[in-house]
Amino acid sequence: MLPMEIVNIILGYVSDLNNDLIITQYHLQTNKEYYKINFHSDLLWNIESTLLMKRYYPLSHFSNKYAELYKFGKIHYEKQLREKSQHNV
Repeated sequence: MLPMEIVNIILGYVSDLNNDLIITQYHLQTNKEYYKINFHSDLLWNIESTLLMKRYYPLSHFSNKYAELYKFGKIHYEKQLREKSQHNV
């Protein structure tokens, strides 16, 4: 295994541990830095559940007193998305 391949594996592992959205990698021939999306990041689940909440319950329908309801609804959709993802694997 080439040293740059080892560096890429380590960078990917650290990004997974830190739950980063972006993984830094290096191209083996050019040694240039490039970025990959970490599809296992919790931030992506959060973004997707927020978009679902916005689609089903537009923010214009909510006032400040419903902010807690919106927050718990987002958590509910995030849980549903994770369960659905586990069943599709």
